[in-house]
Amino acid sequence: MIAAYREILRRPRPVSAHRRMPVGNRAKLFIPFAALRGFDIAILTREQERLLVPRSTPGADRVEELSRRLAALRRGDAVTITHFVPVQYAGDAVLGEYAVTDGVFLRFEPEERTLLLREGRVELENLWELFPRDGEGEEEAL
Repeated sequence: MIAAYREILRRPRPVSAHRRMPVGNRAKLFIPFAALRGFDIAILTREQERLLVPRSTPGADRVEELSRRLAALRRGDAVTITHFVPVQYAGDAVLGEYAVTDGVFLRFEPEERTLLLREGRVELENLWELFPRDGEGEEEAL
Protein backbone atom coordinates (compact mmCIF):
# COMPACT_ATOMS: atom_id res chain seq x y z
CA MET A 1 0.00 0.00 0.00
CA ILE A 2 2.78 2.45 0.87
CA ALA A 3 4.44 1.70 -2.46
CA ALA A 4 1.63 3.59 -4.22
CA TYR A 5 2.54 6.79 -2.33
CA ARG A 6 6.36 6.46 -2.42
CA GLU A 7 6.68 8.80 -5.39
CA ILE A 8 4.46 11.48 -3.80
CA LEU A 9 6.32 11.30 -0.46
CA ARG A 10 9.66 12.15 -2.12
CA ARG A 11 8.37 15.15 -4.08
CA PRO A 12 9.14 18.66 -2.72
CA ARG A 13 6.29 20.63 -1.24
CA PRO A 14 4.62 22.82 -3.87
CA VAL A 15 5.27 26.55 -3.51
CA SER A 16 2.12 28.68 -3.31
CA ALA A 17 1.78 32.03 -5.04
CA HIS A 18 0.06 33.36 -1.88
CA ARG A 19 1.80 34.41 1.32
CA ARG A 20 1.24 32.17 4.32
CA MET A 21 -1.27 33.50 6.83
CA PRO A 22 0.12 33.87 10.37
CA VAL A 23 -1.13 31.19 12.78
CA GLY A 24 -2.81 33.81 15.03
CA ASN A 25 -4.91 35.07 12.12
CA ARG A 26 -5.85 31.55 11.07
CA ALA A 27 -7.17 30.83 14.56
CA LYS A 28 -9.33 33.98 14.44
CA LEU A 29 -11.23 32.53 11.47
CA PHE A 30 -12.77 29.84 13.69
CA ILE A 31 -13.57 31.88 16.82
CA PRO A 32 -17.01 33.14 15.74
CA PHE A 33 -18.23 29.66 14.80
CA ALA A 34 -21.26 28.53 16.77
CA ALA A 35 -23.33 25.56 15.63
CA LEU A 36 -26.51 27.05 17.08
CA ARG A 37 -26.17 30.81 16.93
CA GLY A 38 -27.66 32.47 20.01
CA PHE A 39 -28.27 29.19 21.84
CA ASP A 40 -25.69 29.91 24.56
CA ILE A 41 -27.19 33.36 25.17
CA ALA A 42 -30.70 31.91 25.40
CA ILE A 43 -29.58 29.34 27.98
CA LEU A 44 -27.76 31.94 30.08
CA THR A 45 -30.76 34.26 29.97
CA ARG A 46 -33.16 31.53 30.99
CA GLU A 47 -30.79 30.41 33.75
CA GLN A 48 -30.53 33.91 35.20
CA GLU A 49 -34.29 34.46 35.01
CA ARG A 50 -34.78 31.26 36.95
CA LEU A 51 -32.20 32.03 39.63
CA LEU A 52 -32.59 35.75 40.21
CA VAL A 53 -35.19 36.64 42.81
CA PRO A 54 -35.98 39.82 44.73
CA ARG A 55 -34.57 40.14 48.25
CA SER A 56 -37.08 39.07 50.91
CA THR A 57 -37.55 41.07 54.09
CA PRO A 58 -37.52 38.89 57.20
CA GLY A 59 -40.39 39.18 59.65
CA ALA A 60 -40.04 40.31 63.27
CA ASP A 61 -39.88 36.73 64.56
CA ARG A 62 -37.04 35.84 62.20
CA VAL A 63 -35.12 39.03 63.09
CA GLU A 64 -35.47 38.23 66.80
CA GLU A 65 -34.27 34.65 66.29
CA LEU A 66 -31.29 35.81 64.18
CA SER A 67 -30.38 38.36 66.87
CA ARG A 68 -30.50 35.68 69.56
CA ARG A 69 -28.30 33.29 67.55
CA LEU A 70 -25.88 36.05 66.64
CA ALA A 71 -25.50 37.08 70.29
CA ALA A 72 -24.69 33.48 71.26
CA LEU A 73 -21.84 33.17 68.73
CA ARG A 74 -18.21 33.23 69.87
CA ARG A 75 -15.08 33.78 67.82
CA GLY A 76 -14.09 30.56 66.08
CA ASP A 77 -17.58 29.02 66.05
CA ALA A 78 -18.46 27.08 62.91
CA VAL A 79 -21.63 28.41 61.28
CA THR A 80 -23.83 27.82 58.27
CA ILE A 81 -25.53 30.93 56.93
CA THR A 82 -28.03 31.58 54.19
CA HIS A 83 -27.65 35.03 52.72
CA PHE A 84 -28.81 37.08 49.76
CA VAL A 85 -26.20 37.86 47.10
CA PRO A 86 -27.26 40.88 45.00
CA VAL A 87 -26.59 40.46 41.28
CA GLN A 88 -28.36 43.33 39.55
CA TYR A 89 -30.45 46.33 40.36
CA ALA A 90 -33.73 46.75 38.48
CA GLY A 91 -35.04 50.18 39.43
CA ASP A 92 -35.87 50.07 43.13
CA ALA A 93 -35.79 46.26 43.27
CA VAL A 94 -32.62 44.35 44.04
CA LEU A 95 -32.38 40.99 42.28
CA GLY A 96 -30.03 38.21 43.24
CA GLU A 97 -29.85 34.72 44.62
CA TYR A 98 -29.67 33.09 48.01
CA ALA A 99 -26.44 31.29 48.83
CA VAL A 100 -25.53 28.94 51.66
CA THR A 101 -22.06 29.43 53.16
CA ASP A 102 -20.27 27.29 55.71
CA GLY A 103 -17.74 29.34 57.60
CA VAL A 104 -15.97 30.29 60.77
CA PHE A 105 -17.35 33.23 62.74
CA LEU A 106 -14.82 35.95 63.55
CA ARG A 107 -16.89 38.89 64.79
CA PHE A 108 -19.93 41.08 64.32
CA GLU A 109 -19.21 44.70 63.40
CA PRO A 110 -22.25 46.66 64.66
CA GLU A 111 -21.14 50.01 63.18
CA GLU A 112 -21.03 48.54 59.67
CA ARG A 113 -23.87 46.07 60.38
CA THR A 114 -21.65 43.32 59.00
CA LEU A 115 -21.04 39.72 59.99
CA LEU A 116 -17.36 38.87 59.48
CA LEU A 117 -16.50 35.28 58.64
CA ARG A 118 -13.12 33.87 57.71
CA GLU A 119 -14.62 33.29 54.26
CA GLY A 120 -15.80 36.89 53.80
CA ARG A 121 -18.28 39.53 54.94
CA VAL A 122 -22.06 39.36 54.98
CA GLU A 123 -24.13 42.48 55.43
CA LEU A 124 -26.76 42.07 58.11
CA GLU A 125 -29.53 43.18 55.73
CA ASN A 126 -28.64 40.23 53.46
CA LEU A 127 -28.60 37.62 56.25
CA TRP A 128 -31.56 35.23 56.03
CA GLU A 129 -30.64 32.29 58.28
CA LEU A 130 -27.85 31.47 60.72
CA PHE A 131 -27.11 28.07 62.28
CA PRO A 132 -24.20 27.12 64.52
CA ARG A 133 -22.65 23.86 63.31
CA ASP A 134 -21.52 21.00 65.51
CA GLY A 135 -17.82 21.15 66.28
CA GLU A 136 -15.64 24.16 66.76
CA GLY A 137 -14.02 26.16 64.01
CA GLU A 138 -10.34 26.97 64.12
CA GLU A 139 -9.28 30.12 65.92
CA GLU A 140 -7.70 32.58 63.51
CA ALA A 141 -5.12 35.03 64.72
CA LEU A 142 -5.46 38.51 63.34
